[in-house]
Amino acid sequence: MVPGEGEREEWEAAVRAEVGAAGWWDDPDSADLRARFKAFTGQRRDWPHPTLLFWKDLLLRVARRLRRCSAPAHLVTNAWFARPGGLTPLCLPQVLEEMRADGDILLKSELIDPSTGSLYQLVRRVSQMAISSRRPVSQEDILVFKSLVEERAADIARQLSDSHWTSACVVTISRFNSFFCDQEDAHAALCILTQSGKARYLVARKQDPIEGVKFALNSAQVPAVSKFDHDTLHLVWTEERLQQQLDVLHRRCEISRRRALASFKSGDKQGAYHYVRQSKVFSQSRNRCTQLLERVEEVISLIASAESTKKVYEAIEIGIQAMKENNVSIEEVNVHLKEVDELVAAQREVDAALESVPLHSIDDEGDIEEEFRKLEAELQDEIPHIQVQEPMPHPNEESPDEVVESLSNNLSSIKLEAI
Repeated sequence: MVPGEGEREEWEAAVRAEVGAAGWWDDPDSADLRARFKAFTGQRRDWPHPTLLFWKDLLLRVARRLRRCSAPAHLVTNAWFARPGGLTPLCLPQVLEEMRADGDILLKSELIDPSTGSLYQLVRRVSQMAISSRRPVSQEDILVFKSLVEERAADIARQLSDSHWTSACVVTISRFNSFFCDQEDAHAALCILTQSGKARYLVARKQDPIEGVKFALNSAQVPAVSKFDHDTLHLVWTEERLQQQLDVLHRRCEISRRRALASFKSGDKQGAYHYVRQSKVFSQSRNRCTQLLERVEEVISLIASAESTKKVYEAIEIGIQAMKENNVSIEEVNVHLKEVDELVAAQREVDAALESVPLHSIDDEGDIEEEFRKLEAELQDEIPHIQVQEPMPHPNEESPDEVVESLSNNLSSIKLEAI
């Protein structure tokens, strides 16, 4: 596909922003430009390491500025860094091979499409394991930048965490695609995320299928897809459709009102009456759509709340089971929690007292001693004086090593199991 003029300008602007004000970039006869653009030798050990790192870093920075997680190989090698006169970096094919060997670049043709059947995915994995040699990168390949996919996944998780308080959430495929520059870029990222366990592809129904993605919002892998996730996807899809319909009705209602006002000013009362009736119809439909949307949002909120409550309940059951196995009563737990609260409160008082000391005004040893006396007086007023006595050794007292060993054995005996 031949790139358009707008795309060329976008690439040139991105490269210009990342290269900076380097004078050699605009001078085709510059020694620095020719040194960076010339091809590497056939021996890997003879490759100039600074030049290799320069192109690796520049390639990723330009793709990041373009908000792309993937790009055709022919554009990267022949278009992104092309200079006037058709001058292109001859070393880029070797750089791409090196990045591929390091795992920085993956080929989309070698990734497993999550939308295919499980049997096909299994055959693809087995065939990839059986292939011992790798073919070189061709101009028709789509390059996928692994580090940029991981960065985009972290950014998506941060955005979705604002409206979800669970460890994973379900979104429609259109919502997932909206986080990327185009659908092809989103599909390449989805392939990598599903293989790494950070996302799972799901379809809600067989007829008129609703595609979606179950996305992890933390560092853990996303759980397996359940029937509950399919129902959630259907509700989320319905919510998006209702919101789209609501936006359309709102625009039509505003257009009808403006046309009614314009017709009335021009003296066309019949036309004004027609647009007023049309506006009322759109307004009634908008109200009904709003009510349906609120009901769907309420159901989705209840489902998310129920899921969170279920996890809390499971954690409580695990804690109760652990207390029973180790003969720990609820009164002992409350005592320990109270002690922890008292320690935290005391630490906060000490921190507040330390922060109140004007350290910037202390210039000599006399000032330091005076500040310590003030601090000691304040602490004596707030904390009762405690006399610390040297403990007397007991003939039957265990040694510290024996105490540590005993505590270690007690802790190792605690077994927490999910109910």
